[in-house]
Amino acid sequence: MRHWFAANRSKLIHALRMTISCLAAFALAAALALPQAFWAVITAIIVTQSSVGGSLKAALDRFVGSLLGVVYGCAVAILMPHGDPPARALALLVAVAPLSFFAAISAGLRVAPITAIIVLLGTSGASLGPLGFATDRVLEVGLGCVVGVLVSVLVVPARASRSVLVTAAEVARLLARQLDALAADGSAAEGNTDGKGQADMNALALRTRKALTRLETLVGEAARERRSRLADLPDPDPLLRTLMRLRHDVVMLRRAVWEPSRNGAPEWSWAPVAAAAAARLGSLADALAAGLLPAPSDALAGALADYRTAIDGMRKAHRTRDLPTDMLWRLFGAGFALEQASRNLADLEERVADFAARP
Repeated sequence: MRHWFAANRSKLIHALRMTISCLAAFALAAALALPQAFWAVITAIIVTQSSVGGSLKAALDRFVGSLLGVVYGCAVAILMPHGDPPARALALLVAVAPLSFFAAISAGLRVAPITAIIVLLGTSGASLGPLGFATDRVLEVGLGCVVGVLVSVLVVPARASRSVLVTAAEVARLLARQLDALAADGSAAEGNTDGKGQADMNALALRTRKALTRLETLVGEAARERRSRLADLPDPDPLLRTLMRLRHDVVMLRRAVWEPSRNGAPEWSWAPVAAAAAARLGSLADALAAGLLPAPSDALAGALADYRTAIDGMRKAHRTRDLPTDMLWRLFGAGFALEQASRNLADLEERVADFAARP
């Protein structure tokens, strides 16, 4: 059980926050005698996300969408008679069509047409009137938004800014594993045809892409926390851009050295550079996750210098003269990818230093 709780700690905390949001919203709605307390409860649960930044976004989207739907739906209900089914259908058309267009433009406004439909067709609106029903709806949704955000901030808060560092370190480690796999596989220098090796590399690439997608979402949430003065970490967007460039470098290297060659391959010396880059990525990932300054290292620069020397030696010995075009592309493409990776790793080192010694 102890291991289970440790593995599911974040999920259990999120469930706790949602439960507290639900009960707090219900208690406040009952205390304020709101006629439809369930809207406040539902909104509080929707707004309570896994991070503070996510809760801020959900609250803004929910409130703005509901307010737009309430105002426009109330105007249609007042200006257009909708007592019989044909008139109600026409009112629905007028209310839903433009709001659906706005929802297509911005996903955050998807609740707007739903709210307008509730204002027009809700049974409570018949007794309260469109204006009274709309007012209660805004109060209930606003209450749910406030409760959801407050619970996210006060009850075991999970900052997206911190999750950015953990996820960025995960991306760096996955990229390092890809480089390690390329460097360790001796057959890659001659064109790897091992189906299992290719499948493992594809699985690593898929995990890296998913982690980058998750990181991009967290960066957006962290930006909202910074704008709301809920976090004082540096802007994580440059960190995301650097990791995306490094992923592109790894993809380029994999394509250059993994493609099978019909004519054999020369003695390549790219593997030590890839291994040094993987080691550097791993150390930077550890420093980023721990909030420490990255330790200096010249291993990558030395391996890259040896690579250049080897390529120069091949050219002076005229060993590249008779190579086919695809082999030349692979040879110099690998060199270009490694050069770019070295520059981007230097940039990543600066980004890691920006986050060092931060809470």
